[in-house]
Amino acid sequence: MSSHFDSTALEQELAKILPPQRYQHSVAVGETCVRLQHQYQEKFDEQELYQCGLMHDIARDWKVSALTQFAEEHHLSLEKEERDFAVLLHAPVGAALLEERGFPKQLCIAVRYHTIGSIHMGRMGLVLYIADYIEPNRMHLDDGDRASLLGEPTLEALCIRILEAESMHLRSKGKEITHSGLALRTLLKEGGRL
Repeated sequence: MSSHFDSTALEQELAKILPPQRYQHSVAVGETCVRLQHQYQEKFDEQELYQCGLMHDIARDWKVSALTQFAEEHHLSLEKEERDFAVLLHAPVGAALLEERGFPKQLCIAVRYHTIGSIHMGRMGLVLYIADYIEPNRMHLDDGDRASLLGEPTLEALCIRILEAESMHLRSKGKEITHSGLALRTLLKEGGRL
């Protein structure tokens, strides 16, 4: 089922409300989602998948107070880490905003879990989670790192590598991977699929 939203109109909307760098990131994530679909032979509606990547950070530049207020007023179900690190709230808040506008359920679920990873994020969420990490404007990867990651034979293997890299990065800062990210890594390492 094709999304009833026009991608060009959504791009124009985001260009007005997001800072230029965030807008460029959002477009690149949408494009990366589509590239991943082709490389790994997924079967999503291409426009819907692009829009998932495009809209994933719609609430990323909200102030912490606005994110917290929205989450409380809308009684959003939150993970512990999202309550502890308010910047992560942009994912469930963004998903709620998109749901209110009538975006497809799988898109909203993907956006909801794109920051922490989850066994509940669905296949589209898996593509979004990966695309958000590897899109070409991300400075934590060079071209060799990106090519190495994209050499993985499956989305699951690629996601495991990303989760392990994020875990190492967080440990270097004295932090741990989220509980939902850990559960996702365990599921994927045991051969599970989303």
